[in-house]
Amino acid sequence: MDTITQAALGAAVGQAGFAKSLGRKANWYGAAAGLVPDLDVICGALAGEWQSLVIHRGPTHALWFGPVVGSVLGWLTWKYYVRRSEKLEGAPVHPPPLRAWIGLWVLGLLTHPLLDVFTTYGTQLLAPFSDQRFSLYGVGIIDPFYTLPLGIALFIGYRSRTRPHRAMWSARIALMLTTLYLCYGVFQNATAQKKGSDQITELGLSVTEVRAYPTLFQPWLRRIVARDAEHVYVTFLNSLNADAGRWIALEHHLDNQRVQALLNTEEGEIFRWFSNEQMVGILPDEVDHPVLIDDFRYGMVTDPTRGIWGMKAKVNMDGTLESPPTRFNHRPKEPKTLLKAFWNTLIGTDAPRETTLHRQSTDRP
Repeated sequence: MDTITQAALGAAVGQAGFAKSLGRKANWYGAAAGLVPDLDVICGALAGEWQSLVIHRGPTHALWFGPVVGSVLGWLTWKYYVRRSEKLEGAPVHPPPLRAWIGLWVLGLLTHPLLDVFTTYGTQLLAPFSDQRFSLYGVGIIDPFYTLPLGIALFIGYRSRTRPHRAMWSARIALMLTTLYLCYGVFQNATAQKKGSDQITELGLSVTEVRAYPTLFQPWLRRIVARDAEHVYVTFLNSLNADAGRWIALEHHLDNQRVQALLNTEEGEIFRWFSNEQMVGILPDEVDHPVLIDDFRYGMVTDPTRGIWGMKAKVNMDGTLESPPTRFNHRPKEPKTLLKAFWNTLIGTDAPRETTLHRQSTDRP
């Protein structure tokens, strides 16, 4: 999830488990532990735009990283405070126990990838031994309903400097509530996926898979994607009120020679893996325009037939590439229009009375 949320989670973990033994340091070091795994974005930026997809949420997000690296960082932090206390004059100062420092770092590092698993992006929990990406599709990468309770608990902890038990229990309650919220998000995703499957059946379509993906800021509005051998079907459903959906059908063009030529590149193989093969090819009318491939897990209600990012390259009619593959963003340029469409879809203002299917071409100029 976003940086603020990961820092808040790490700080809350520190406050919940170690406010008594470490005091205010538990919050600061916990926040630092919550941010460390995302330092892989720096390595990714140095490695290039394609390798960044491979590196991010890789080894630093693996299950072994927290226990192994956290133990080392915990020992180093403890050793620092031991030496610092030895240099102080006057009455001896007893540094916090080694067990507390190791516990803080291990839990702070470990909870970061466990939270990321609940998003759509995918987390390589077994890296570098396996590049399998794990996703539970519970929440979006930004969700204030998750972050807010952590912030409240940290504020209570800040105001409870002389009452560590109060600080600890406020953080524990926040962690319990936010964990339940993550489970609720997974449940809502399964509910939306089931309703999407029912609507596909109602339309008389035979598909190979139906998947639901969370959107930003809230747990209810889900992007539903179904596909068969030639087409992809997409809609947005409010899992609380999704008796009907406005489905759009379009050809995914993944068997097209030009799209296959792009996917058969090294960059294409990375993108195929990164997107969990949830892709749609977009063919231009003119050969001098690039072929696009969208990551179809993500999209905006203002244009359901497009993803918000993907890859592109100029490809000749015979399948040869004229330009190297690059990544692109297709984010909306009018936030006010997006916000209005998002809100109307969420509360059901624009919901159709019956399930409908509309066919649209992905050939774009």
